[in-house]
Amino acid sequence: MSADNAAQARQASIGDCLCAARVRLPRREAELLVSHALEVPRSALYAFRERPVAPQAAMRCAAWVDRRTRGEPVAYILGRREFWGMDLEVSPAVLIPRPDTETLVAAALPHIDDGTEVLDLGTGCGAVALAIAAERPAARITATDIDSHCVALCRRNAARLGLPVQTAVADGLERFPGGLDAIVSNPPYVAQDDPHLRVGDLRYEPRHALVGGPSGIEFIERLVREAPDHLRPGGWLCIEHGWDQSAVVRALYLAAGFRRVRGHRDLEDRPRVMVGQRPSEGRQQ
Repeated sequence: MSADNAAQARQASIGDCLCAARVRLPRREAELLVSHALEVPRSALYAFRERPVAPQAAMRCAAWVDRRTRGEPVAYILGRREFWGMDLEVSPAVLIPRPDTETLVAAALPHIDDGTEVLDLGTGCGAVALAIAAERPAARITATDIDSHCVALCRRNAARLGLPVQTAVADGLERFPGGLDAIVSNPPYVAQDDPHLRVGDLRYEPRHALVGGPSGIEFIERLVREAPDHLRPGGWLCIEHGWDQSAVVRALYLAAGFRRVRGHRDLEDRPRVMVGQRPSEGRQQ
């Protein structure tokens, strides 16, 4: 068998293993695992098929494929995840950034200018805060999380990417009595008995970053209720929520006195983000 055909056979074998494990995108994940194991770009897997594989790289790839077939997310295996065009370090201490959350960034950006005071609540690895910083470098952005490991990871990502984001360990809005122009958050919003928590990548992700309470909406309810006291008049609250929570979240915004309340849909055209503005002084909804 030629080297070219052998390389194809190896990659096909890995893809077959991932297919058997019911991985949703087996070819893409096979390419990611192999390219990172070989420390080459994915394009090199096809451009330089004749390149020999070092035994250490082959062993590393085999171990990673075994972990993936047992269900461990690729992002945790590699310790990396792409978000908003950025390569982010991730770990099992943080929620894995997903393309749906880019909807939150896109919805928040029109309400953020130079000098805008922005809080990213529950930052995890810093994905949302760093994406906003990349687009609005003159904004004043603070990323917080209740977990110090998340804050440390966000800080490392910010330093490596050279993005101006401040970090702090904080529980909710307690450290920010007022003066914010925008609050953005991808909060926990899954119900504690949701069956999806027992399948796929969610089995490995930190439960406190996923579960928002018995029904899933409790954390969002608290955040929407408290946010007006921490926003300047005219400030914006931008929240990611579950695809089936849009009507409830909209009602919470209106009950808290927000105006210009608007929903945004994700890449699969599902309701995913709600934004609303705190009224200026003397104005009512």
